[in-house]
Amino acid sequence: MTPGIYRFLGCLVVPASMILPLSAAAHAEAAPVDTVLPGTRVTVREDATDPLRVTSYSFGKMTYLRRGDGFTRQAAYQEITVAPKGGSALAVPTSYKSGYDSVVLLDLATSKGTRIRTVRKPLVAHYVHWSRDGGKAVLTTERKSGSAWVTSGFVVVDVSAKSAKTVTVADVDKAARFRWSSDGTEVVAEYQGGARFYGPDGTVRRTLAKTGRPAGGEDAFTPSGKGLMTWCPSSYTEHVCVWDRTSGKLAAKVPAIRPKALWGWWDEKHFIAVVPSGNHYQVVLSTLKGKTTRVLAAFSTEDWNNKLYLGYTRK
Repeated sequence: MTPGIYRFLGCLVVPASMILPLSAAAHAEAAPVDTVLPGTRVTVREDATDPLRVTSYSFGKMTYLRRGDGFTRQAAYQEITVAPKGGSALAVPTSYKSGYDSVVLLDLATSKGTRIRTVRKPLVAHYVHWSRDGGKAVLTTERKSGSAWVTSGFVVVDVSAKSAKTVTVADVDKAARFRWSSDGTEVVAEYQGGARFYGPDGTVRRTLAKTGRPAGGEDAFTPSGKGLMTWCPSSYTEHVCVWDRTSGKLAAKVPAIRPKALWGWWDEKHFIAVVPSGNHYQVVLSTLKGKTTRVLAAFSTEDWNNKLYLGYTRK
């Protein structure tokens, strides 16, 4: 079985200067707290008033979950994603059980878990994305095609029913990754260089052509739900685009930034991006004008090559 989301951290000491806010005044007002992530010597910088915080992370083949003010390794899971507000999480085990892939629904208050079957071997289901209300999640299903894994559809997990429904999608993009629309009524994924919206049963609702593929992170939509962030089409000079979800028209092309990854929205005017900086990388907040307003974390090139990923969850 192929591992799920192996994207995360290394083990280099990160100088504090790499993650300082941009001004001394901002530093004094924010009173940020530095957290050293267990299993690494990487530090993230957070403030109690932040709308999001790191709730899980992984690097190489290790995954960690935030418990209180600390993090604990989750050796049984290849991927773990915390729901908005932080009450529960979905974890993808490292192996099949009784011939099925599955997810484990974790109650973070009691630490109790419920295993829910998803797809039968040899299919896999991973890349968890929660709806904003935390009532359901969607995973992308994949099948082996030669030496590669290609998308076949998605699985919807119902939290209250503790059940899962698998949906095979006709004419799906081989590289599609499914996530919820901002209102939780549809799922959206890449389709031939654009974005396609599907009903929960897999029927096509609408397609936004030539937008570029939806961006990574936990949520590709702005907090208001009006904007969809994508990687700009290859014909654009800019790398990050924002589209009006209703009209499909271009709302913004973000200049002056060339991210290696996009990890979702901070607020309506700032998004989280991973950018190279000298001989290391930084996790930054960027405006829609491409201006960095804050540095959230920093790590080495070695860390990035070890498939570093930080899971940010809205409080």
